[in-house]
Amino acid sequence: MIEKFNSLKLTEDHYLRIAEKYGNNYFNEFIESISKIKNFLTLKEFKILWDDKMQLNKVKFDEKAFIQSACELSVASHFCEKENFKVEVKVNAENKKDIDVQFKSNGFICNIEIKCASFEAKEIVQKTDSYKFQSLGRLDNMNDLISIISNSIDEGLANKGEKLKPHKVLKNMDNNLKDFLESAHQKFNPESDDEELNILLVCCDDPADIQSWVGYLTASEGLFTENSFLDPVNYNNVDIVVFTNLYYKHKDFINKNIANSWNLDQTFNLGLVNPYRKKKKINAIDNFYNELINYNNEINQFEVPGNAPNYVKEAIRVPYFVREFLEKEKGIYLFEKRKI
Repeated sequence: MIEKFNSLKLTEDHYLRIAEKYGNNYFNEFIESISKIKNFLTLKEFKILWDDKMQLNKVKFDEKAFIQSACELSVASHFCEKENFKVEVKVNAENKKDIDVQFKSNGFICNIEIKCASFEAKEIVQKTDSYKFQSLGRLDNMNDLISIISNSIDEGLANKGEKLKPHKVLKNMDNNLKDFLESAHQKFNPESDDEELNILLVCCDDPADIQSWVGYLTASEGLFTENSFLDPVNYNNVDIVVFTNLYYKHKDFINKNIANSWNLDQTFNLGLVNPYRKKKKINAIDNFYNELINYNNEINQFEVPGNAPNYVKEAIRVPYFVREFLEKEKGIYLFEKRKI
């Protein structure tokens, strides 16, 4: 596989060219992952993966499309040894679009649709030297609250004779998640039985970002709450939503002290069951959780210390759990391994 790669003429900004050039482990992990899955794909499927999705036969590198495909490969290579493994499968006779991955486990069929949002607008704001605001869930008076806080900050700085900074809003991406749910809903079989599980896997960024995505489901007007901003009938074919940090592990890998970008075993995964799913599918859900390393039980049992109100603790649960429990207490680094 390396010989095949070395014969290519990739642009200098291609992620794999950068990784190979600097001897980054990202390249070797890619070779391992794509070599593994090659044995489970048809020649046509592998050609599409190699030439198009990994962009190894294209004259221009598209970072956004590559990261989406890299996340798909990371998931597919994890499950490729399972029974009846398939990629690009139609499971809804009324919809012509494919789901990304399907396999069978202990008699249960698992259908996985993989989504990766574009964080471009958010990343532009994050890179600015400014005060940044973001809510957990939807707040009707968000603009008024920002205005009050911003005025207070500016007044305090002015009184100290310090330079003012712009105030910017990190736009919530709950509409992205709504679109992901609706798209997956339309692709999944609406008549799936108790032995067929429909999973939407969303690739996220850092711990704070994953906290935000959890909030899009569980916070004010969240999609899995009683006051969802969208009628749940639009996504009740989806049984589980899994949030994973695969986007983080691929995006700008060269600037991070990171490993196992292509290995779903070494990612941070959280699964949230859709309370509006058509059927309970308890056994199928339990079986899937055994197939995918996740931190559902640990984070649910984790107590955020301090005397802050519960809603504040819930707003920082994921980052605090990652930093204090996984990294400091357990020595498990699923994001960037920071120098002590």
